[in-house]
Amino acid sequence: MQIRSRRFLIALFIALICCAGAAADAPNEKALPAFGRDTVLVWKIQNQEYSADFVVRIAQFLPDRYLEWEDVLTQGTVLMPGQDIENANGYINSSLFKSGSDTRGNRSTTLWLSRKIFRDLKANKKAKCLINGTMGLFAYTGDDTLAVEVNRVSQIVPVIKVTDDRKEERWFLDQEDNPLMLSHRFRKFSQTLTSITTDRANTLRWIKGRKLANPPR
Repeated sequence: MQIRSRRFLIALFIALICCAGAAADAPNEKALPAFGRDTVLVWKIQNQEYSADFVVRIAQFLPDRYLEWEDVLTQGTVLMPGQDIENANGYINSSLFKSGSDTRGNRSTTLWLSRKIFRDLKANKKAKCLINGTMGLFAYTGDDTLAVEVNRVSQIVPVIKVTDDRKEERWFLDQEDNPLMLSHRFRKFSQTLTSITTDRANTLRWIKGRKLANPPR
């Protein structure tokens, strides 16, 4: 009996060591750092053979959301007023990203859900809203996690999975004050967040000087 007990304890000890090693190698599970000026977000876009990065740099996160963006071909800026961040009943994929233009949201957000839509999804598992200018329905289909590089370290973040009437699937960060779009998939198109950087200064390229000191309202 003593030999069996000793063997059991040895096996248990080895198993605990293996579990500890696996936990040490796993991506971190902790809260994301706060977003603010100089936060940089990078998505990988793929559509059949096309592959490119889509980069967003935040000049102001709250009360209004003011950001610059660029891809391999062009760049621009987007302003989302604070009232839309809180209460907008619309979500837009891409129409605010106009080449070389400064655009402004109008009762719609992009890349982030409004808090109103997020709360509706969490409370009711659905949200009736304008999707790309047409009335539709977001349906909350479940929870998941996604590994994202955060300040150069892989980190697991919680997400809510949402589908719309066209069967497009989007994953949003499960955080009411920052419901960031982490993944968007439809047929052969995908847009997936790959990295978040919050610890580097002077990242902005297009929003500078007077535009930075006095953001539009």
